[in-house]
Amino acid sequence: MRIRRRHFKAAVLVSILAAVLTGCAKGAEPAAAALSLADIPIKPQQGKELTWNGNIPYDLPVFDFVDSKTGFAVKERTDAQLRLLSTQDGGTHWQEQNLPGKYIRSLDFINAKTGYALVEDNCSSSAGQLQCKQISLLKTGDGGSSWMTKWKSESHEDHSQGTPILHKLSFVNEKSGAMLVNDRLLLTQDGGNHFQTAVFGMKDFKPVSTSFLKSGTGYVVGTVGKDDTRLAVVKTNNGGRTWSKQLDLSAKDSPLSAFQIQFASENTGWLLTNEKGMLSGDVYRTVDGGKHWTKMSTQRTGRPYVNGIQLIDGNTGVISLHPGAGPIEGGIWLTKDGGRSFTSVSKAVAVNQVQMVSAKAIWAAVDGMNGSDFLIHSNDGGISWQESYPLSEPNGSPTKDIAFIDLQRGFGIGTQLDSGKVLKTIDGGASWKIIASLDSYIRLEKISFVSKKEGFMMAFRDKDPQHVLLKTQDGGLTWHEVSSESLNKLGISDVSAFRFFDTNHGVLFATGEGKAIYRTSDGGKTWGKTLVSKENSEMQVSLASYSSGWLLKQTDTKGSIELVRFGADHSEETVLTLDKDWYPDAVYFSDETHGYMLFEDFEAKDGVITRLLMTADGGRTWVDHPFPADAEMVDVRSIGFSDPQHGWIQFLQGTAVTADGGLSWSVQQ
Repeated sequence: MRIRRRHFKAAVLVSILAAVLTGCAKGAEPAAAALSLADIPIKPQQGKELTWNGNIPYDLPVFDFVDSKTGFAVKERTDAQLRLLSTQDGGTHWQEQNLPGKYIRSLDFINAKTGYALVEDNCSSSAGQLQCKQISLLKTGDGGSSWMTKWKSESHEDHSQGTPILHKLSFVNEKSGAMLVNDRLLLTQDGGNHFQTAVFGMKDFKPVSTSFLKSGTGYVVGTVGKDDTRLAVVKTNNGGRTWSKQLDLSAKDSPLSAFQIQFASENTGWLLTNEKGMLSGDVYRTVDGGKHWTKMSTQRTGRPYVNGIQLIDGNTGVISLHPGAGPIEGGIWLTKDGGRSFTSVSKAVAVNQVQMVSAKAIWAAVDGMNGSDFLIHSNDGGISWQESYPLSEPNGSPTKDIAFIDLQRGFGIGTQLDSGKVLKTIDGGASWKIIASLDSYIRLEKISFVSKKEGFMMAFRDKDPQHVLLKTQDGGLTWHEVSSESLNKLGISDVSAFRFFDTNHGVLFATGEGKAIYRTSDGGKTWGKTLVSKENSEMQVSLASYSSGWLLKQTDTKGSIELVRFGADHSEETVLTLDKDWYPDAVYFSDETHGYMLFEDFEAKDGVITRLLMTADGGRTWVDHPFPADAEMVDVRSIGFSDPQHGWIQFLQGTAVTADGGLSWSVQQ
């Protein structure tokens, strides 16, 4: 029976498999600093709770570009009023200003100065369901600097749909427009001063989506009947005084609705239906103003969910998809044959809205890793994409791995949109710029630099050999593959640690058939394997030198954490044991004395929290600093320090930095 130990144990020297674990070093290395061998139980010092300045996530539910250069978007946060974003240079620079309202329902700009916004106020959440008491139509004549309320009413908007299509405004000029609100279609001919409710002449007709192309002419799709078994398209040529039915559809096996109707010109338009129980819908197209509709194809409309369609001409258009709960990824799908077939054109997998300004210019709002949305755009019809907000290329923020060579200079890989980007910082990580794009690989995994010019990187591709070693000699601008038949035969499936110490000597820690350390002494041409564990138990490694480092491992399913120091003198030293139900996230030693460990604590009173344990004496004593409960760090990739004061933690949602030795952390934007 295992005895639970609620304390750290002082260092205990062992030598089992020491020679195997440390491998064969080339040349003599300085001896590791001596560690205490006294078997005296010590209690971890309880440090104060760390300060966490995390980002408050935001959504970008709507955006609208009036041409290739001028566009607007709305930033929505739960703790603040709306913010209007605007650009006059195609997304290179953005300005922010307040927009009245709490939640946005639609945005429609006529030109660079005049626009309308449909917003909700007086909102609260009950049983996880958002409810707002008031809805208002706002108008600006100065590009969003000021707004006037043109209309307001009690809100009956439905917030139950997770990714709604927020195309509720359709203005063709400063005077003439339509507004779909509270299951009614309201029409104006005087810029919103007065509205008339559209009367369609059909019993139980509920409008779902509308599209107006010129003053007086518009199309509406809606459900007919109380049991959602029919769908109809109607058209007006006289500003809504009369309506004529153009298309009548009936459900077969489940309730029938529509996602959107959208016209590219007076005669050419699209309709996407939604057969809710079947998770599918049909794409219909008309090229004669709605006199005839042709079914072009059937598309999946649930998991992933459709949240936007747009036809730019008779043949070219896009559909945006969000996966919701999965299982299939979303994205942006392009058609060039009027909707008969679609091709994925973006690496983004969770898209909230898409707009084609032209056949070449496409914009989209996408879910970000940090919980906030970001804007992307393409200038070549979807062949290539760039981030535009909050960071516009060549600026970016690394998401996969970081390597610093001094306090200011560092390199990173991966962005929110593209895992094939290489980035560089010269200001300690305050800002990053993309310096290279390696599109021939599925992803870049790990990076290490030995000087300002020379660096190495592990990449993954979809053909054999899948794992490839890359090298640069010009500071990351260009990369070439290192020919390595030995590396190809290692059977690596996941690389968790990687570091080169000079031109020839490098180490990687990876999962294959068990956990193993791999070493090269000829610049990556050949590699030797040292098996650490046949089991794929949780382990994290900090590589201190070619032959030495620190191994943080979970020895069984629940509890029993060990930190092991393996050295150049073929020794293995258990620095501490910890009998806690903690999950080891990362370990890092910046030198022989300063060390850091990150754990997920499953025994905390406030749920799962993250703990940072720090030592300044080579592991003899440790100070336990808990992060606050709201410091959510999902999928921690690494922790590192360039000196005892300056460090970073990289995780799925972003990068947190510290300048006071780890006592306070701020998540970078």
